[in-house]
Amino acid sequence: MTAVLVTGAAGNVAGMLRPGLDGLDLRAVDTRDVTGWPGADVRVGDLADPAFTAAAVEGMDAVVHLAANPSPGASWPQLRGPNADAVVTLLDAAWRAGVRRVVLASSVHAMGGYVAAGLPGGVLVDPAWPVRPCCTYGASKAFAEAYARTVADGGGPSVLCLRLGGVLPLPLDTGNLLAWLSPGDLRLLVRSALAADVRYGCYFGVSANTRGVFSYANAAAELGYRPESDAETYAASVAPGDGGFCRWRDEEAPTA
Repeated sequence: MTAVLVTGAAGNVAGMLRPGLDGLDLRAVDTRDVTGWPGADVRVGDLADPAFTAAAVEGMDAVVHLAANPSPGASWPQLRGPNADAVVTLLDAAWRAGVRRVVLASSVHAMGGYVAAGLPGGVLVDPAWPVRPCCTYGASKAFAEAYARTVADGGGPSVLCLRLGGVLPLPLDTGNLLAWLSPGDLRLLVRSALAADVRYGCYFGVSANTRGVFSYANAAAELGYRPESDAETYAASVAPGDGGFCRWRDEEAPTA
């Protein structure tokens, strides 16, 4: 049975992912108490602590790294520890422990600057374009992707970076229609990433949204990801809003 470490296991995204990990030998870690992971080896500690992280990755075949400060409004001092230092500590520990695969949760915010600048009609953000963060949080995720590349290219574990959109049971406002990721599609994407024959890659984690602005074409081609949800199903019932996406609404977006 494949042994998988899930970090940030007490968080909302991990809770939505958990039903998609049945059949795996799970270890769940967080800085706070973890519930809702029956049968998992639960550990509480800080991934910035090399000793704790070394023990957490020992014996694992793969890691799904979800732990982070997820706030787009956070400052660099608030982000550096969980979003940069902990990533380095985890990837280095995984390399030393012989972990085969790391699935790293990045964010659409690493490329959100393209949306903020305004996209021509019908053009989707291509994951192969250079990173263009829309906020400091996005920049922290861009750093994580870059460090992951050095690890994968240097002979460490293969790393697949998933630029997750808004992972929510249902879209909350019209902003979520751009980059919603349903819990079901999250599970499909992570399981696909764990199994894919890829050394390194960056993929947008979004559902098949009619109004989507991020292309998941490479995830379909390289990972076999076939999202089943569309935020448009809920478009008529959600309130106006920006989905938390760094002032991406058209009336507030700066010109290119």
